[in-house]
Order: sequence, then structure tokens, then C-alpha cells
Amino acid sequence: MKAFIIILFFISFFFILWVWVSVVFWSLRNGISPMPTSDKAKNKALALMSNETQGIVYDLGSGWGGMAIQIAKKLPHCQIIGFETSPVPFYTSLLWNKMERLANLKFVKKDFFHVNLSDASIVYCYLYPRAMQDLKAKFEEELKPGTIVISNTFSVPGWDPVQCLQLNDMYHTRIYAYVKSNSNVDALHAKPKPI
Repeated sequence: MKAFIIILFFISFFFILWVWVSVVFWSLRNGISPMPTSDKAKNKALALMSNETQGIVYDLGSGWGGMAIQIAKKLPHCQIIGFETSPVPFYTSLLWNKMERLANLKFVKKDFFHVNLSDASIVYCYLYPRAMQDLKAKFEEELKPGTIVISNTFSVPGWDPVQCLQLNDMYHTRIYAYVKSNSNVDALHAKPKPI
């Protein structure tokens, strides 16, 4: 019995060590650690998504899957696709979705920069400034006019949001909502109708 406990201890220790090393490695590689969205931020971002939305919703950098799951519950008639490259959060989100049994949600272990976003109705992201800078060009090239982009904390450089909600939290977090305009050069200066 004592040998079993020692073996179990070492297995647990090395598993936890592997999880930690994996998360740190992928955080350094991706430039950001998988950070769960706060409940306040989730609620504000979800409020910007119309229940009448049809089509595909992408969660870029879906992390542990919490936001994608909430989007799938709010928009059961939409296909929600979360992209994540870090293995531990990705497999955690798969497990979480198995428990939730949301048929309209899937997680894909893929770099979203290698995905064509042209069929998106909504794109949600909680990333970091450099990623938003890189995504700006991708959004301008690939998103169709009328596509909604919702970003937690970090703005799309050079775009004017149709709505910007500031949370009453420690960081004064902002949730930005954009609508892709007809112009690929200067999105959103035409101020489309409110979301």
C-alpha cells in the first residue's frame, strides 16, 4: 500500500509539472497566457451579441473554453468555433464541452492566423496588443461587411468602435464592438446602426 501511494504521488507530481511546463511554454510561444474572461466581461460581451445572430461565431484564442461555451448557450442556432493552440487549455475545453453537450460548439487546435474568417458573423477575441495589430490586416482582408468584432480589453488599432463598454472593475476593462464596413481600408468610420 505504501508503494502504491508513493507511485501515485510521483505520477501526480509529474503530471502537474507537465501541465505547468506546457502552459508556460505555450504562453511564451503565443505571447499570452490563457486567461479566463471575468464574469462581468463575459456578460457585457454577450450583451453585444444579438439573439437573432445567424451563422458562424469564432472565438479566437478560446483558452479554457469558458467564453465559447457561454456564446454557444446564448446563440444555440449559431455554429461556435473556438481556436486554441495551447494543449492543456484546448483539451480542457474539449472535456468541458463534452460535459456541457453543446452540439453547436466545437474547439479546434489550430492557429487562427491560418484560418479564413470570411464566413464569420461574429468574431470574439481576448488577446493582446500585438495580436490585435496583426489581426487588423486579417480582418480588413477577410471579414465581409457587417461582420461584428467584439474584443475584450484590447482595441483593433485604427478602427472606431460602434460601442465601447467600460466595466466597473479593478482594471476598468473595456469591451469593444466593431462592425466591418464596406471599406477594406478604413473600417467603421461610417458608423453603422447600433448592435
